[in-house]
Amino acid sequence: MKQTIFVLLLCLFSLFILSGCGKKEDRNRLVIWTDMNETKSLSAATGRFTARTGVPVTIVRVPLIELQPKYQVAAPVRHGPDIVTGPHNWIGPFATAGLISPVELTQEEIQKYLPVSLKVMSFEGKLYGLPVSVEAPGLIYNKKFISRPPETMKELIETAQEIDSGKYGDVKGFMYEMADFYFSWAFFGGYGAYIFKDTPQGLDPHDVGLDTPEAVKAAQFILDFVKKYHLMEQGMTKDIADGRFLDNKLAMTFNGPWTLVNYKKQGISYGFAPLPKLDNGKYPSPLVSVLGAMLNKETRHRELAIELLKEICSKESQIDIYLEGGRIPSRLDAQDDPRLALQAVLKEDTEPQGMENAGSLKNTGRTASSSDEPDTGYRALSLIGGLSYALDITFIPNSEVKGILDSAGVGTPMPNIPAFTQVWQPMKEALQLITMEKLTPQEALRMEVDRIRKDITRMMR
Repeated sequence: MKQTIFVLLLCLFSLFILSGCGKKEDRNRLVIWTDMNETKSLSAATGRFTARTGVPVTIVRVPLIELQPKYQVAAPVRHGPDIVTGPHNWIGPFATAGLISPVELTQEEIQKYLPVSLKVMSFEGKLYGLPVSVEAPGLIYNKKFISRPPETMKELIETAQEIDSGKYGDVKGFMYEMADFYFSWAFFGGYGAYIFKDTPQGLDPHDVGLDTPEAVKAAQFILDFVKKYHLMEQGMTKDIADGRFLDNKLAMTFNGPWTLVNYKKQGISYGFAPLPKLDNGKYPSPLVSVLGAMLNKETRHRELAIELLKEICSKESQIDIYLEGGRIPSRLDAQDDPRLALQAVLKEDTEPQGMENAGSLKNTGRTASSSDEPDTGYRALSLIGGLSYALDITFIPNSEVKGILDSAGVGTPMPNIPAFTQVWQPMKEALQLITMEKLTPQEALRMEVDRIRKDITRMMR
C-alpha cells in the first residue's frame, strides 16, 4: 500500500513539475528554456535562425531556481526543450544522468573561443554545449587612491600598508572575505594546489589536492594578511569590504564584476585587473564561471538544435547579449569588437513577441528576478555557484572588460563534477579556523580535506 501511494505521489509531482513549461514538443518547432533576461538578443538570434531554416523557435522563461529540477524531470520523457541554458556546474550532474548530449566543433570553431570557457563546458573529455558568457573575480581598485594596479602582491601589500598608516585618513588599503573559498581559492591555485586532479579522462574526484604543501603555503599567505601584515581583521566579510569601498574608505578589494554596477552608481572611479603576481612569479588563479547553452540528449531535431546552439553563441549574438545585459562574451572575435565599448541607456524593458513565461511567471509581465515593482531597465546576470543575481546596470567600459578577461585568462575553471558540492562548506570552515587562529593552516586543512574525501566517498557509493 505504501509503495502504491509513493508511486502515485511521484507521478503527481512529475505532472506538477512539467506544468507551465509549454506543450509537448512540436515536431516543427524548437524550444529553448532559459532564465536569461536578455530577451531581445535571444529573440534576434532565433529570428536569424528561423529566417535561414524556416523552423520557428519558442523561448520559455523559467526562474533559475526552478529551471534545473524541471529540466531533470522533463528531459528524460521528451517533454523538455531542445536547448537549455544554465551555469556550467550543471554539466557534470546533467551528463552523468544522460540529460545532455556532447557537441563537436571544428578546429576553426574551437579557436574562436576563450580556451578556459570551452574547458569548463567539458566533462570527461567531451564538450557538452557552448559558452554564452564568462566571468571571473579580480582586483578592484579605487582610482582616487591607486593610479594603477600593483604588479606584484609585495607591491600591493606595501601600498596597502602605506594607506593603512593614515595616508588618506581612515581609508584602508586592501580587504576581502578571506573565509570565502570562492575568492581565496585564487591563492591556492597560484601556489600550485589543485581542487581535483586534472587527468586525460577529466577531473578525478578521488584525488583532492587542498591539503598539499602548496595548499598549506597558500593558507599561510592568507593568514599573513591578518597576522603578519595587519591588513584585515579576523572575520572580515564581503559586506564590510564592499561597504567601505562604496563609501570611498577602501583602496583595493578582491571581488567579482557583478559588484561594478553599484560602484558605478555611486560615482566611484575604479579599475579592474587580475590579482598581481605572487612571490613565485605566478598569478593567483581565480575560479572562472561560464553561462552555457546545452543540448537535450532527447531532442528529435539534433542537427537543427546544434545549428540553433551555434547561432545563440555566435559573434553577433554574444555582442547583442553584452549590449543588452552586460555579460562578457566567451568568443575572442566578439571580445575584440569595438561595440563592446558602448554604454548602456536604461529604458523600459518590453517583452518581445514569441516569448513565454513558465510556471508562476506565465502572463505576469515580470521576469524571473522581478518583485512586485515593474521590471524596468536592462539586467546583468552573475553566476556564482549556481546562484543568480539580477541587477539594473550601466554597461562596463571596454577597459574593464579587458581586466575581467585577463583575470579569467589566468583563472581556474570552476569544477563541474558533482563531487565539487562537497568542497564549499569544509573549505569555508577551514579558512575560518585558519584566519581566526584556532588551528594552524596544516591542521585545519588536514582535518577539513579529510572530511571532503569522506563525504565524496559517501556520495559516490
